[in-house]
Amino acid sequence: MNPSITKDDRVKVLGSATYDDIDAEHVRVLGSLTVKGDTHAERAKVAGSATIRGNLDVDSITVSGSTKVAEDVTADSVSVSGSLSVRGTTQADTLDCSGSVKLETVTVDQFETSGMAKVATLDAEAVRVHGAIQVGHVEADDIRLNLVGESVVSSIIGDSIVVGRRRPDGFLRAKSIEGSDIALDYVDVERVVGDHVKLGANARVGVVEAEELDMADGAVVDSAE
Repeated sequence: MNPSITKDDRVKVLGSATYDDIDAEHVRVLGSLTVKGDTHAERAKVAGSATIRGNLDVDSITVSGSTKVAEDVTADSVSVSGSLSVRGTTQADTLDCSGSVKLETVTVDQFETSGMAKVATLDAEAVRVHGAIQVGHVEADDIRLNLVGESVVSSIIGDSIVVGRRRPDGFLRAKSIEGSDIALDYVDVERVVGDHVKLGANARVGVVEAEELDMADGAVVDSAE
């Protein structure tokens, strides 16, 4: 077992390595890394596998392999083309996923995914989805969902919300969507509340509460209030 790493050291893992804690300038993982405690670094790149049983605090992390964090992640930038799993909270300026993420409570300025994202709670300024999501609650100022495959969200709250599809199988199922300006197509939603609501031909909504409602031919609304 290796000792804790002092600041300004570079950690490079080619084979298998285990540390109590890491406090380094750069961390690069090409093999298998296990950290029993916390990891602090300016930059981290994981092309192999990393398991962090404590917290991860970095300026930026790039994951093209597999990373699992047992506690919290704090970062300026998170980029995932592999897989990332975080059991605690995730706080970042930007989170970009073209692979897969499984996260609990996420607070970011910019959230963008073209892969698969499973998130319990997402709070952001802007959300961009070009893939598929499974989310409990989403709240953001600006939300754009351009979906691939079926996505499921319990509730969405935002100022401007646009939902459509990127591929023919793109579809959203949601319990509630609330916002100021809402445009929906290829959706099945139980309840929509907004100032201005526009429904495409492939939208189905149980209840709509809107000051202004624009429905394309083919859109289905069970009850409009």
